Amino acid sequence: MSKPINTCILGVGLAGLTFHAPFVLALPKLFTLHSVLERNPQSPGGKVHDRFGVSPKIHRTLEQVLDDPEVELVIVGTPNSTHYSFAKAALEAGKHVLVDKPVTATAEQATELGAIARSKGLVLYGFQNRRWDSDFLALKRLLALPPTDPQSLGTLVEFESHYDRFRKALKGSWKEEPLPAAGQTYDLGAHLIDQALSLFGKPESLTAFIQNIRGVGSPEVDDNFTIHLHYPRGSAHPHPFTAILRSHILSARARQIRFVVRGTQGTYVKYGLDIQEDQLKVIPNPGAILEDAAYGKEPESIWGTIDNIADDGVTVKTSTWPSTEPGQYIELFKNLGAAIRDGAEQIVKWEQATAVIEIVELAHQSAREGVTVSPASTIAHLKQEISIACPGNPRVSGQRIIWRGRYLVNHEKVEDLWKSPDDPRIVHLAVHPSAWSSSPPEIPPPTQTPNLPSKMDTPQEPSPPPQSRRSRASPNNATPTQAPHPLAFILSKHHSALAVLSGEALSTISTVDHEIYRTLALHAVESQGWTWPPILDEEFPPATEGGLRYERVAVDGQNFLSLVTPSTNPTPRQLHAFKVLSYTFTLLSIPVSQTVTTRSSTPQSVTIPPNINLLLQQMGLPQIRVAQNQNPNPNPNNPVVPRLRDLPLRPLLAPILLLLFRTVLLLYFVAPARKPIFGVLILAWMLYEIWRPIRNGFIRGLRAAAAAENQQNQPPPADQQPRAGAVNPPQAPRNAPGGVQAGIQAPILDLQAGVVVDALASVNVPTEERMISGTPGTDTSEPSLSHKLAVFFSLLLTTMHPAVWNARRVVLRQREGRIRTEANIREAPIDNEGEGAGAGSDNRTQLRTEYREQHNRRPRWIRDYMERVVAAEWVDDSD
Repeated sequence: MSKPINTCILGVGLAGLTFHAPFVLALPKLFTLHSVLERNPQSPGGKVHDRFGVSPKIHRTLEQVLDDPEVELVIVGTPNSTHYSFAKAALEAGKHVLVDKPVTATAEQATELGAIARSKGLVLYGFQNRRWDSDFLALKRLLALPPTDPQSLGTLVEFESHYDRFRKALKGSWKEEPLPAAGQTYDLGAHLIDQALSLFGKPESLTAFIQNIRGVGSPEVDDNFTIHLHYPRGSAHPHPFTAILRSHILSARARQIRFVVRGTQGTYVKYGLDIQEDQLKVIPNPGAILEDAAYGKEPESIWGTIDNIADDGVTVKTSTWPSTEPGQYIELFKNLGAAIRDGAEQIVKWEQATAVIEIVELAHQSAREGVTVSPASTIAHLKQEISIACPGNPRVSGQRIIWRGRYLVNHEKVEDLWKSPDDPRIVHLAVHPSAWSSSPPEIPPPTQTPNLPSKMDTPQEPSPPPQSRRSRASPNNATPTQAPHPLAFILSKHHSALAVLSGEALSTISTVDHEIYRTLALHAVESQGWTWPPILDEEFPPATEGGLRYERVAVDGQNFLSLVTPSTNPTPRQLHAFKVLSYTFTLLSIPVSQTVTTRSSTPQSVTIPPNINLLLQQMGLPQIRVAQNQNPNPNPNNPVVPRLRDLPLRPLLAPILLLLFRTVLLLYFVAPARKPIFGVLILAWMLYEIWRPIRNGFIRGLRAAAAAENQQNQPPPADQQPRAGAVNPPQAPRNAPGGVQAGIQAPILDLQAGVVVDALASVNVPTEERMISGTPGTDTSEPSLSHKLAVFFSLLLTTMHPAVWNARRVVLRQREGRIRTEANIREAPIDNEGEGAGAGSDNRTQLRTEYREQHNRRPRWIRDYMERVVAAEWVDDSD
């Protein structure tokens, strides 16, 4: 007998405790509940011990799970938005994976996970447990009846599957947050779609209606959906057949409908849901799943009924169709164990789980676009559907469907356009202004970017940036310079790609300016929240013979490339050009502006080395002339003492006034007349506090005076300069006291004192920062009362010193600024305005999603602290 599979369950919420842990514990010969991922256990054994009395190992982080060599199987029961990243990390660590539904947010992610599992020889299983619902098993048994059976439904014409409920308010869970794979279509729709696909296979087309019908919470999180799966007439379906999948959040019924299946000989109606979930929520012992005869058996009160038409075509006979076979989610786990240990075939294949996500994505696309066509439809049919669904109802004669730079003709079929599954399913619609039957949709005007030619103009080398003209430093002089356009690098790549397609010379940027242009473009792209496309850093493949041939045509005064040889395969160089253009067309619409940069010069006093003119003379360069001081010291008799207005008054007077206030309070409460030692201490403290700002102000003034004196002692102009070997180094200012040079440099004592002040001001701050950021290995449990008191009194003592208090305020303000910035990103609304808003906000949405996931993983006490920081009024008093 093989060894049980060491299993780790990620997440101990509803999924982990209800749908995973009971079955792992009920099959001790197949599985061992080795560990769980529980970030903040509230008891020594965690939630699993509290519920079932067993004590698996508790991992606090995913990294600990992945680094545990004993874990063989990872069950991902965490929030939907984490399924892809957690499953991918587990597969790459060599673990088998069972992923709760929905397995991923996109079909592309699901396909990637499948490829990783195949390459590593691992089992990747989608948790579609509702295939073992008691009523679904009864339905499969009914549909398998021969047509001659008196209860047979005959040939199906419509299938209706519901998962309805009545809930007016939000529950406040992560399922209602606008995260990837959020909403009822992903959550409950994944079950209904999987059941339909397992019965009838993939549809030819679909139509979906998805919305947030209650109007509460985030509008992009749907709570209601209706999906129509269309199956054409054929051998499997003699009649056109539609599968309707519905979930309504405001279904006020005493008994919720589950199935309505219509056939040519009868109709099957079923009310009520499978009872396994309710049983699993309260089951005391996982062994009852196998031992309790009542487990999974539906009560007769919710069995389905069948209305059959008699032979006369009029009489209706009603009978009960019992759900005699109990629901058995445990069969999924038995199959999972057999697939891992014995290589058995998976009942829920990963390709089927991927197909579910494909249908979910298509349903959302159908709900957004409102146009439904089958792959066998022609372009003429597509135009008719666009004319019906598109705002403004553009006439068919005025529409142009563009694909790969050419107009599609009406008799072409949609299914003939894409020969490879890797080809992007993108076509473009152009409508003539006279073709609108009503007011066309409002499209925001494109942002004009100066000096950018039309995207389809003749490729040309971008103009080099103007050279900035340097001017002599002057207090009132500012020289405007024209900066390079931020998108010049992308424009060059765009022109190069067009040149490849048109057979012209490539547009290039000089090697000197290449990195400068790329850096500007990279900053412009990432400032919009987008990711830099690596394809733009790749070189074009070498030119080869053959390939597609384009010619330039003018349409309505605009230049286009028209494909002349549509039946020819593109060369690798042309394929690379297509990939580049798929990014540059979008990136060139980034709203950036070519601003005029004003570079202001501020005069600075610089000590010129004594032999600089000698070196310049040896190199044949003109010698330096020192300009006369335009702002001489108004007090020439004492050039060291600066003018009073040069002293910063606020830093000088504010500490003095605060010191006087604190001193008065101390004198009032301490009574130094009776205790002279307190009077001496108070006086010493006052002298120290008063002297520090005065000394700092005078040091700044002394530095300016010393710099002015150094300028006056510079060598004379070149015509009075001695020859080589006679250049004398400038002497120190004669009128300056001997302590000036030492006072200009920061004393070593001040540096040491600053280190001590920073250390006292940062007490407990690094640990708190690691707890907030969730650094792996950091204990994020709430500090004890004794720890809080110790920190409080230590800060109470150390912050009595003003320097420590000010440094502490600066540190805390920096942290609060980061917390507020993160909160703004988490709460930022999604920009749904404009045609390109979805593409432009993808990375911003991903960043917001990552911050929300990180925030949800924090302990509750840390989230409460961050909410208090955000709720408090921001007062920047850290000067």
